[in-house]
Amino acid sequence: MNARADGVLGGGDDLTSLVSELWCEALGLPEVNPSDNFFDLGGHSVLLHTVQKRLYERLGRDIPLVELFQYPTVRSLADHLGGATADEGPAAGGRLAGPASRRVARRTGPGTRATGYGEEEEAW
Repeated sequence: MNARADGVLGGGDDLTSLVSELWCEALGLPEVNPSDNFFDLGGHSVLLHTVQKRLYERLGRDIPLVELFQYPTVRSLADHLGGATADEGPAAGGRLAGPASRRVARRTGPGTRATGYGEEEEAW
């Protein structure tokens, strides 16, 4: 780890500031709020790679890309990076990344899929 990372890892406020700074750079925005969702601000997976690279440069830690999707707000990501012990995940930072209208068909067994309406139907 480097000296810059030691200073950043000093507390949650430092991590919140760092995450905010990196998001502003990636999104081209002058500021972001701790409760803002990266994807609602115009972020996408390619920009997350930029954030991931910058986090590595600043913290000296390789943060898996999936964690950046799991913690889509400044606050939730900063808390996660700081090692918050509370029940983390989507509830800690709002909802999962991406629009609520996106549904992924869930396999429930061979030849069936969940329709999202409380019943199963045969897959063709």
